[in-house]
Amino acid sequence: MRRLIALVVVLALLGFGTSRAIDWWNFNVNTPMSSTSHAVAFHVDIGETSSDIGTELYNQRLIRSTLAFDVYTRATNAGPKFQAGSFVLNTNMSMSQIVSALQHGRPDEKTITFPEGFPLRYQEKQLTGVTGTAYLAAAKDPGWASLYNFLPAQGSNTDYPYEGYLFPDTYLLDPAAGSRGLVKEQLDQFGAVFTADWRNQIAKATDARPAEDIRSIVILASMVDREANNKTSTDRGNVCSVYYNRLAASIPLGVDATLLYGLGRLSPEPTGTELALDSAYNTRKHAGLPPSAISNPGRAALLACINPPKTSYLFYFTDRQGTTHFETNQHDFDADVAKYGTSGS
Repeated sequence: MRRLIALVVVLALLGFGTSRAIDWWNFNVNTPMSSTSHAVAFHVDIGETSSDIGTELYNQRLIRSTLAFDVYTRATNAGPKFQAGSFVLNTNMSMSQIVSALQHGRPDEKTITFPEGFPLRYQEKQLTGVTGTAYLAAAKDPGWASLYNFLPAQGSNTDYPYEGYLFPDTYLLDPAAGSRGLVKEQLDQFGAVFTADWRNQIAKATDARPAEDIRSIVILASMVDREANNKTSTDRGNVCSVYYNRLAASIPLGVDATLLYGLGRLSPEPTGTELALDSAYNTRKHAGLPPSAISNPGRAALLACINPPKTSYLFYFTDRQGTTHFETNQHDFDADVAKYGTSGS
């Protein structure tokens, strides 16, 4: 009887161990590191071994275990099929998806990362292998509006009609697809980020903002990415709350970054003469939103303007140490500026 009990216990332990091993395997192979999309540029050099690749994937936090990667690539015979070249992987890809992607590289492809919150003309300067003239021409093509329902019709920004929608992220530059292919990827990514859920959210007013459309959110977020000195969700949200509060009170936004956009530069700060210009982008002189986005905002800035906090803030400034201060009235604003100074002073 004791032998029978011992045999049952051993079989149970083996079954438990096998079950845990299967769970470990499935978790490592099929579960992405993150449910949030974040593009990661990845390069495989000629001669790199499967083990080298696994170590780099682990270091970039794209996989959880080099052991699981080694076992998986051996079991599927994927290692010898890995291609040298550039790839854009993602933190929401599972190990099996990553292994599949690494088998389809092209040595003539390059990766490019567009930072958040820069205008199209500055995105163009990041390019290598694609001529800026061709890229800007592709980005202006009026035909895009018929392909993407989130794009505005040709409006007041005749130079860059789709400013704000060329989503900043990491992309592969495919010589075969050319400049138009890159613009299409950016527009596709904007459509993927600005989900149907977001569209439903912005159509409904909250206690912190009125009902909005995509165009307004993009314009607001484009200012947030230019103005929020500390790239935190709190600062982004508070900056956008200032805009909503000023719009509700019919107070000019007073965002100098919009005037700089109209002047065709990012810095230095506008001069006194420039601040008096009767430009549509001079939001000190003209109430309401500027005619178009002033940069291509990232996901965080868009989300900050979709779900801003409810505040009474009407002013903000960044001090010499880089801290952003938010105020509810002119008196406190002036007092704190005098006390802390501004980043440009």
